[in-house]
Amino acid sequence: MSKSFRMRNQVENQWVPLAEIFIPDSTREKIMRRDAEQVEKYRLQYEAGSPVVRVVLRPRFGGGYNVEDGRHRVIAAKLARVGFIEAKVVG
Repeated sequence: MSKSFRMRNQVENQWVPLAEIFIPDSTREKIMRRDAEQVEKYRLQYEAGSPVVRVVLRPRFGGGYNVEDGRHRVIAAKLARVGFIEAKVVG
């Protein structure tokens, strides 16, 4: 594997503003109907300041981010009104 390939694909954790993360309303509603207990568990962790696994985001065309992994955690963080979330940004 070339050094340039490795450098291009190395990703460090970042703190991303929640306002820049897009989740369609239909997806949010589906998750809340199906997995409200799990979202609540994460919300309580965020409010308590407990560590939560980072999410994985991909930049959107035109700005902001789509969620590759961690929709439940993003929804919970928004409900907990934290301003930023720890993320790995790929792509």
